[in-house]
Amino acid sequence: MADLNSIYCPKCRCHTNLIYRAGYERSITGGKYLYHAVEECNNCQQHFLTIRLNGQYGKKILKSYPESLPKTVNSLISDSVKKDFEEALLCQSVGAYRGAAVLARRAVQLICLDKGAKKGEKLHKQIEELFDNNIITQDIKDWADEVRYIGNDAAHPNKEEVNKEDSEDILELLESLCDVLYVAPARAAKRKQKRKGMAE
Repeated sequence: MADLNSIYCPKCRCHTNLIYRAGYERSITGGKYLYHAVEECNNCQQHFLTIRLNGQYGKKILKSYPESLPKTVNSLISDSVKKDFEEALLCQSVGAYRGAAVLARRAVQLICLDKGAKKGEKLHKQIEELFDNNIITQDIKDWADEVRYIGNDAAHPNKEEVNKEDSEDILELLESLCDVLYVAPARAAKRKQKRKGMAE
């Protein structure tokens, strides 16, 4: 969370402040207090139940329900990929690590299809195809394969359990993939267009 009162709202997907509506405080050791409250999103009026701890800089949010999103997904990413990425982040935020991993793997497959890989092929073949066609580098291929491995483990009951660290790692890799394949090219194109307009 960016500050003591702000969250990424899981309903409107905006970074927003919470507005206090009602609550009570409970004393704990060391002169500190826990605050249980009903608050709402400043943007969409989604209600939250929160637990806060008072401290040197105010009342820090310890827990909220529904959970805050860990981050937002860049709007420059393809809509289909963005949808699965957001759902993976929601899974991560509530401790559904296998769900996050499966959705991250699915997002990688959508990236492959969006970038021209053949439909109906297995994901490892689609990743290989993008590499062979010089659409992705070896590093990006490795990132995609790591997401695929963990996503495969999450989807099969006879594989190793996916934990919080695993899902955090592959969501970071997925974000890096999206940055390289969508965000950076879109920003570069925008800068190029701006420079072209200034030259005219």
